[in-house]
Amino acid sequence: MTNTGCSEVMTCTDVVKLLRIQRHDFLNHLQVIHAMIQLGRGEKALQYIEKLAHDPEMISNVLAAYQNEHI
Repeated sequence: MTNTGCSEVMTCTDVVKLLRIQRHDFLNHLQVIHAMIQLGRGEKALQYIEKLAHDPEMISNVLAAYQNEHI
């Protein structure tokens, strides 16, 4: 068994936190798209998806986001 230092444990905790945040945000976006479709606003839903596809935060790597927060 490897002895890990506190900083390594904190790093893992921070990455898990970032993953949870991204999952939460992703589920919120799905709910918005779902509501638009249910309301018959398919074109607006497509525009929303296009906007998300070009959003750098949606396509960023979790580890890159972690590194940026700790520079």
